[in-house]
Amino acid sequence: MIPAPTYDEQRALIASLAPARLRRFRAAVGGADRAAVELALVDASLASHLHAVLRFLEVALREHLHRALTAHFGPRWFETQRDSFDEDLLRQVETAITRVGVGAQPGQVVAQLMLGAWVAVLGRGGRRPDGTKASYTETLWEPALSPAFPGRTRREVHRIALRLNWARNRINHCEPVVFGFPQPGIVSEGRQLRRSPGRILEDARMLTAALSPELGAWTRRWDAVDTLVQDERALSALDHIATDRRVSLER
Repeated sequence: MIPAPTYDEQRALIASLAPARLRRFRAAVGGADRAAVELALVDASLASHLHAVLRFLEVALREHLHRALTAHFGPRWFETQRDSFDEDLLRQVETAITRVGVGAQPGQVVAQLMLGAWVAVLGRGGRRPDGTKASYTETLWEPALSPAFPGRTRREVHRIALRLNWARNRINHCEPVVFGFPQPGIVSEGRQLRRSPGRILEDARMLTAALSPELGAWTRRWDAVDTLVQDERALSALDHIATDRRVSLER
């Protein structure tokens, strides 16, 4: 756990942050500096633990999809199937190849693809460079990926992976997580939809279990992250954000 700062360390911490950084934390605790810092430390700990879960999940998902695509299309599927890719996925694949060099081993190329690329592979597909519509359901999901997710639909797997990619990006950009995770472009009754840390954790565990029941069982024994999700300060932060009329919170 992160140690509580001394008074001088607290002053230095507050001075090191932009005024807007602690504004929401202060608002959630009634303006007291000490309580705001304590909430910020809970936020940092929670983000750290969620990042660890997402880190293992990202690597496992990457390998799971790579193996499934390899089994059907061969180890260089990212080259043999490139005509079926939309502009966004094609750009990401070409960037990955450029980084490691043409002719690099498939594993080297695959390791360069970020989580967003794998979320795209699970998506519907957008416009190809020639202007035609890519259909990943027909070209990727049905022939290669559906057997890797028995009993689940492409849409279901994609939605979970998309939410986790948004969560990963928020954590990596050092944004607060204790107030929930905004769902870009999704509104409920005219209000911005946010997903609680507990919901994000459940998403991660659900997708991990779809990749491997054993790994899924392991992630459910990460008691420290459950403790942080249920920390009374974290729950109070969710209570605070739920009062914002611009926000619809999924708890």
